[in-house]
Amino acid sequence: MKPVVGVTSSFNWNQGTYTLGEQYVVAIEMAGGLPLILPPTREMDPEKILAMVDGVLLSGGVDVDPQTYGEQPIPKMGAMDPDRDRFELKLVQKAIEKKKPLLAICRGIQILNVASGGTLYQDIYTQIPTSIKHVWHSVGSYDAPPRHPVHVVRIKRDSRIFKIFQEECLRVNSFHHQAIKKIGEHFAATAWAEDGVVEAIEHHGGEFIVGVQWHPERMIDGGMLRIFKAFVDSARLT
Repeated sequence: MKPVVGVTSSFNWNQGTYTLGEQYVVAIEMAGGLPLILPPTREMDPEKILAMVDGVLLSGGVDVDPQTYGEQPIPKMGAMDPDRDRFELKLVQKAIEKKKPLLAICRGIQILNVASGGTLYQDIYTQIPTSIKHVWHSVGSYDAPPRHPVHVVRIKRDSRIFKIFQEECLRVNSFHHQAIKKIGEHFAATAWAEDGVVEAIEHHGGEFIVGVQWHPERMIDGGMLRIFKAFVDSARLT
């Protein structure tokens, strides 16, 4: 049996539609898993959801509501989805409690961090003036091909990310204007951009609970399939 991976999706409250990029589904399938799309429903039981899946993938999306980590929105705060925030925060906390394999991507790493008591920079360019360019997209278009690596991340050697890629330096794509500020409890940063922005976090326990700030699903032809294979292999063992 292929391990079942629950993949979170977005909700467009302007149009009343659920959305998910096909690249997440393709990456899970290529890694040997069976993707199950999870819509952010208002009434949810994380226990029942986690009983149906062997692992959870937190996909990208809009900004995380700063009220979830005790802050008020600054002027450069972007669009948000409060229902999705509530859904994913409960799901993540229960997944960590149950030591369910979890891979968090872009917005996902931010939700993972907030669910663990961490905080975020609401806008990198406002709050980290010396940062490099992290936002390689604009409304309706991209500033570079989504698969193109635009900056370097440095990886901690004794980390799961290093074991997966066997490299201390990776070139990655980048589509975010928010980032981790204070790291959540029981997590450690294991990769950074050259400006110091956190690019990966990992849970202190032995289970696969990993977040990355870039979008590996858009770079699976460039070697990023390895992180999905490692994740799906962990899900297979649950």
